[in-house]
Amino acid sequence: MAAPSLLLHRHCFHHLSRPSICPSCVILRRRSLIRSYSTRASPNRTSVEPKLHKYEINPRKYWDDFYKRHHNKFFKDRHYLEKDWGSYFSVSVMFGFSENHSFDHILFQVGCGAGNTLFPLLNAFPDIFVHACDFSPHAVELLKEQGTFKSDRMNAFVCDVTVDDLCNKIEPASVDIVTMIFMLSAVPPVKMPLVLQNIINVLKPGGFLLFRDYAMGDFAQVDLLISF
Repeated sequence: MAAPSLLLHRHCFHHLSRPSICPSCVILRRRSLIRSYSTRASPNRTSVEPKLHKYEINPRKYWDDFYKRHHNKFFKDRHYLEKDWGSYFSVSVMFGFSENHSFDHILFQVGCGAGNTLFPLLNAFPDIFVHACDFSPHAVELLKEQGTFKSDRMNAFVCDVTVDDLCNKIEPASVDIVTMIFMLSAVPPVKMPLVLQNIINVLKPGGFLLFRDYAMGDFAQVDLLISF
């Protein structure tokens, strides 16, 4: 079996003084930084745990406060998704496509926020219909207040995907593509299987689940460690 390829983009090397350094050196330095940080700068759990507990008790309040404070200005519109994920919106790769459908594809965005993912995709692919949900009622309000929101192409609703049955809002096995952008990491690990099972119930057989999120040892973490 061939070894998996390592894909690195130019922006991954922006913090290095020698951009021409080989990728293997970057990986070694990344691991070294993580080991160093874990041994000399691990957080004091006694001081951190009360803060974590506070957010876990009533997370909806803090997400609502976040969107009330930042509105739709905190995150940039994710126009890069058209390039990175555009092939998944091609009719030729979709399973279960029917010419009787009003739209080519049904998309479901879990954790839609104020629409920084949805609106670029809707603009790039005019023949998709979107279901969008968020934990924060204020985020969903912001989404609906956008001038580019179209009720004939979007179904936006408040939902806690760890508890609420998605089949009450979306027809079972009807969604072609589910997207989650920095959403799964906001869910307690013990509840992640519940989220995925909930999503599977509305996803078509052969449909796609596309996600982007943080990972232990990713380049975002390396940049953070370098700042210490």
